[in-house]
Amino acid sequence: MCSVNLAALPDPDAARRVIRDAVPELGARIGAQASVHALAVHPFLDESRLEEAPYEAGTLIHSLIGSAGSDGVNEDSWHMKVSRIFSGFYWGEERPLDPGGIRAALAPALQAMDREDRRPLPWEEPGRRDHIRPWLPGENTSSVIRELHNGLLLLAGDLSTSVPKPPALPTLHPPNFARLRDDAVAESVSEALTRLVAKGVEQCEAGRTGSWPNSIPFARWDGNVRQALYPFLTTEVTQCYQDATRGFSHVDVLTYRRPAASILGPGVHETYRELAAEIHPRLYSAYFTIAVNYLAEVLKLMPDYAEASGQGKRRDPVTVYGNVGAIHSQVNNSNFSVADTVTHIGTTAQTVADRGDTDTAAAIHALVETIQRDPELTEDLRAQLLNNVADVADAAVAPDEPRRITRARAAMAAITGAAGASTLLAQTVSTWHEVLGQIF
Repeated sequence: MCSVNLAALPDPDAARRVIRDAVPELGARIGAQASVHALAVHPFLDESRLEEAPYEAGTLIHSLIGSAGSDGVNEDSWHMKVSRIFSGFYWGEERPLDPGGIRAALAPALQAMDREDRRPLPWEEPGRRDHIRPWLPGENTSSVIRELHNGLLLLAGDLSTSVPKPPALPTLHPPNFARLRDDAVAESVSEALTRLVAKGVEQCEAGRTGSWPNSIPFARWDGNVRQALYPFLTTEVTQCYQDATRGFSHVDVLTYRRPAASILGPGVHETYRELAAEIHPRLYSAYFTIAVNYLAEVLKLMPDYAEASGQGKRRDPVTVYGNVGAIHSQVNNSNFSVADTVTHIGTTAQTVADRGDTDTAAAIHALVETIQRDPELTEDLRAQLLNNVADVADAAVAPDEPRRITRARAAMAAITGAAGASTLLAQTVSTWHEVLGQIF
């Protein structure tokens, strides 16, 4: 099995404290933005200024709190974006619905806008709803402006102290006893965990530099963790990881632009980046610290897990040196060939991912996972198909080498042919066929 020196990893207890202290700091930054917005609203408290520039006032109101009434809500409004930034850091029965009181402070302005008889734009067609229309001033505009100004001043004064610390993340450890699925190879699981720990330590270090680290899109990191822990029949192994890293997915979604646009709403990524310039690297590094410590503990227990799963004692020690110190591996001779193939594929797929071709890497990982756990495959066919996937992975690394492409085409044909006798493999091939076809 593989193990890492836990003492050489960053301190998870310190990481949990960092997260609790860093989240309220975002409140002070949002309060500073509220102060700037209050200054922008202030001139319109003068009704003569409001009459001179009604469209400017309407645009400002729309950008800060959105539309109301029959016009719906502007998902891109400032108050919606900053509220969503806090959404993933709190959980449990006492989870605050409005951390810092952002929505409460602006509620009077929204209520005043609900009472507003908005004047339509000249070019609007009756009943047209294919876009969000800017809110324009009407008879009650002065009340909206006044309440909006008061709410922003309230946030500017209170947010630096009113945002509560999130609950402390629990200190959780993997169970001392766990079993692997019958079709899982303990050495393969161990190798996958070793790669994740090494990659996670790199991300910890990136955060410590104080610069904005490159995000590992959570769909990829979380997917890799789930794939590495999937072979466990004991679900407590995965559940403890998820509970120990609550909020991690939220931080990574905030970091990675594409998911932020689709999950949290438009503009949230940009707003968070502006607010968390010095805060995010600490948060990001802290979450990775907790993650790698947990995975390293699983790795340390792998010899016991393997024995409990009937895979016997390990022998033939091998030492590999990685980013987290010496990693000691012991291989069961009966499973060496398959484990070596899976390890090779994982390393190759990571090279493809690091190059930026994450879809191809994900497709390769999906094939490996399916082939390893598919009960309809014989052991001989399973080993052969993994060799086929290795040929495909080699071609993905070097798509300009004709020999590799030729072998990969033959390998993909073999995989496709085997899919006819396996429902799981057929589904995987169908899902990723277009991505894999791009290699050729």
